[in-house]
Amino acid sequence: MSPEENPKEAAIALATVRHKDGVAILRVFTREHGIVGCLVREGTKGARRGRNLHAPLAMLDLVGFREMKNGLFRFDRAERPLPQERTLLEVPRSAVAMFLAEVILRTMEAEAPHPEVFDALWETAECLERDSAFARIHLAFLVQAVRVQGLRPDAPVEPPAWAGRFNLAKADWESGPPLGEDFLSPSEATAFLRIQGTEIDKVRSQPLPSDARNQLVLQHVHYLQLHLSNPKPLRSWDVLRTVLAE
Repeated sequence: MSPEENPKEAAIALATVRHKDGVAILRVFTREHGIVGCLVREGTKGARRGRNLHAPLAMLDLVGFREMKNGLFRFDRAERPLPQERTLLEVPRSAVAMFLAEVILRTMEAEAPHPEVFDALWETAECLERDSAFARIHLAFLVQAVRVQGLRPDAPVEPPAWAGRFNLAKADWESGPPLGEDFLSPSEATAFLRIQGTEIDKVRSQPLPSDARNQLVLQHVHYLQLHLSNPKPLRSWDVLRTVLAE
């Protein structure tokens, strides 16, 4: 069978939702199609293997990937290019994976390709499995997502004398008090803007207090959602914050 007859699509698992008896919809992030839903069977032999393949941030090659008439997709089988045993078995790594999957699901519009973000998430999933230190890997991904989406603010790192706040929706300084989630204080904004110019490897490895890291993570999620969709709460955040508490 030729590659055209049996296509393979790289995908990252995000979440699974029940569809009907014996069938679920696996939401995946693909490079070419963005976020799409795939019909998968439940309750078959090898169910544990199936759950592992469908775990958040599972890196998959979907063989026989094809679109159906109802807008959903199917595939013949899923292959793992990298066994993600540490991500599956270690609670802190699993919490990071769940958080990043939810960020993508609640930030990116469905069926809208974001190839640079996909590449960054794929690399992040590899690092999450491989690296011994990963407490800032989710922050590093968010900084990279801002950059590859062309959303890096074109504003001075230090606030002008007249500025009282940084407006995340406008990505610029303005006067007025920093009231509400859309606004950062001058000190918060300076930290947010300064990290935009940091190399991703340094973001992953540089020492950063957990409170400062958590604040930057939430600011980046809110910033991306303001510019790519709409702000939405993340249910996985409280778990991740607790698991990574120092």
